[in-house]
Amino acid sequence: MRATDDDEAARFLTYLAVIQIRAMARRRKPFHAWMGDDYVACIAWLADLVHNLAGAGARPQRWGLRRKRHPSMAYTWAVAGRNGRKWILDSLEQEGLAWDPPPETSFGRERDDRG
Repeated sequence: MRATDDDEAARFLTYLAVIQIRAMARRRKPFHAWMGDDYVACIAWLADLVHNLAGAGARPQRWGLRRKRHPSMAYTWAVAGRNGRKWILDSLEQEGLAWDPPPETSFGRERDDRG
């Protein structure tokens, strides 16, 4: 296992999420058995999990979004829920990447385990 930092972990997880979303959309079934039967819900769950990691600094101003985004693994980890955390750790491990989760922080309500 090779140690990885938050930035590399975020890039890999975002890439993997896109690949899995594409696979579910084409196959019309969930990528993992634990995600349930509704592949559309699985796609939404996975997109929600990683949306703060993808290109957070490149958001055009014309979008007019005022809500603060948290482009970090700390935020993603804090709101991931049990299944999201499992997906993060299992995915990184399968890639041979060792990543230390951040200490527990409070960013508000923790996500539900929809997956």
